[in-house]
Amino acid sequence: MSQPSPARTRYIALATEEFATHGYHGLSLANLAKTAGVTKQALLHHFGTKDALYNTVLETLTDRLLASLNDTPDVSPKLRLILHFQDLLSGETGNTADARLVLRNLLDSSRETGVAPLKPYLKALLDLARSVPAKKAATDMELLLGLYAVIGSAQYLLISQDALSAFLRTEDDEALKAARQKAVATQLKAFLDAE
Repeated sequence: MSQPSPARTRYIALATEEFATHGYHGLSLANLAKTAGVTKQALLHHFGTKDALYNTVLETLTDRLLASLNDTPDVSPKLRLILHFQDLLSGETGNTADARLVLRNLLDSSRETGVAPLKPYLKALLDLARSVPAKKAATDMELLLGLYAVIGSAQYLLISQDALSAFLRTEDDEALKAARQKAVATQLKAFLDAE
């Protein structure tokens, strides 16, 4: 598989930020092209359509999420899930654009279209959760609802960093990062330990 061109990689990064900020319907290819300093035709040359660009952005996001999940050490499934979410909340793997895009995508996935680009990532999380002894008998629905709650909390806490800092009147980002990691780990443990 060949590496994408630097221009294509740059367009994907810019589109990630813009889709995260404005959503699919709020993003204009003309405005994205202006931000990128190119013509709309240049973007279309690389992606063909807005849908193809959006799918590429979501596939790239899914690849990052799966890489983070698969990059955890060889530990129990429960600890692997906890480490994955701590990694996402550290701000090093994930960023606020990724967090916003995850939330937007989970909200925008539709039964009618059958479009669920994060499905490979969600399936990997589901498989790991099912490997936790207390969750072996759980249904897919029970597992997915519990995981959605954790994903939603983790992503929301990540994108709310500035609001939390302002409310708590703190500039201690490391303490806030540790507190949100602990909060999500506690929520995840409670979900994974419940029968």
